[in-house]
Amino acid sequence: MNPRRPPRPLEHLARRPPGPDPSDLLAQAAGAALDSLRGAALADPGAPTPCTRWNLATLVRHLADSAAATRELLTGLPPGPPPPPGCAAARHELHRLRAAVPDLPRDAARVHRVALPASYELALHAWDINQTTGCRTPLPPTLVEALLAHAPLVVDGVDRTDLFAPPLPPPRPDHPTDRLLALFGRRALPAA
Repeated sequence: MNPRRPPRPLEHLARRPPGPDPSDLLAQAAGAALDSLRGAALADPGAPTPCTRWNLATLVRHLADSAAATRELLTGLPPGPPPPPGCAAARHELHRLRAAVPDLPRDAARVHRVALPASYELALHAWDINQTTGCRTPLPPTLVEALLAHAPLVVDGVDRTDLFAPPLPPPRPDHPTDRLLALFGRRALPAA
């Protein structure tokens, strides 16, 4: 994804998807992203990431930008200045996003159009950061299952350019995380 571009609301998500509320998925994904920043704060900011055009510092900055832009879109706030670089700024923006979630209307189509794609963005980048820093903490299984269930609403029939990488065949089709990662052009590294 473009590091300076906010998450794009997807118009076809106007109906409420089945399963967990997209706002709840967003809060879970933000939690996974916060967890990933523990390792990122101690890692080499120039380390390469699964996002081949970005190093760790760029990815963390993108995560902060995405969290800020998502919160602004969900709350109707005007765009503010971009967050500064670094893990502290990313943590701050993720905490602000999570704090906004309880006040969001649960049945608003506008919220669903923003929260659902942002959930994928935050969860997948949490995984990217964990891979970069050598952290093998998996994404929460309940989050992975919910994201897999909602994936057709997010990726089917949309232009993936600058949004998601092309899908890959999953190395272990029976493994939910592998399926989710492959759907978004990522491959889990073999267990060490």
